[in-house]
Amino acid sequence: MAAITHRIDDDLKMALERFCDTHGLKQQAVVAEAIASWLEDAEDLALIEERRGGPWVEWSDVRDDL
Repeated sequence: MAAITHRIDDDLKMALERFCDTHGLKQQAVVAEAIASWLEDAEDLALIEERRGGPWVEWSDVRDDL
């Protein structure tokens, strides 16, 4: 495992502490999951943007292949 050190807003830190205390979670696990989720969303968005430009396939062609 690797360690990262970054500064975050005091209010965000307090919210994280409250959330973890309330739900019995470790801050490390919550932060790691949040980063993984954010990275996955960013990859999905990049794929959507890439596909948005086409090429497009006509529905009738897709339907005929089903």
